[in-house]
Amino acid sequence: MRAYAEGLVLTAISLVALWGAWQVPGATPGDTWAGIVPFSASLALLALSGLMILGASQQTAMGEDKTDHTATFEIIGLFLIALVYQQSFRWFGYLLPTAVVAPIVLYTFGVRSWIGLALSVVICPLVFHVIFFELLGVFPPFGEVFDLLDWIRG
Repeated sequence: MRAYAEGLVLTAISLVALWGAWQVPGATPGDTWAGIVPFSASLALLALSGLMILGASQQTAMGEDKTDHTATFEIIGLFLIALVYQQSFRWFGYLLPTAVVAPIVLYTFGVRSWIGLALSVVICPLVFHVIFFELLGVFPPFGEVFDLLDWIRG
């Protein structure tokens, strides 16, 4: 029964996220829609919730629940981190949110080296900045409240 409840809660979260993604204004001709990432993440969560409900229906009739619920909490946690990360672009630009989120996500995926986590604060934003904004020519999002890129450039 718990697996059904978790699947239904995840379904509700993904439907709210889908609704939120549709609230992102449409792109101008020639641009990419800014809601594509939250929309894709919401669809992935909806698919995962369907798999969770399907798995719950295949449990034994004796009520044995062999599901590892920590994975569910990790998925929901990563989804919430992704939502906050994406929203924080508007307020703080690209570099600062990436520097904050990179070690959190790496820690969630099992990286326990404090040196590696500390290096990820600098290396991840630097590598992503070079790939997207220098090599691919994408314009970096500038923050409304504070933008580290403006501070670095002077």
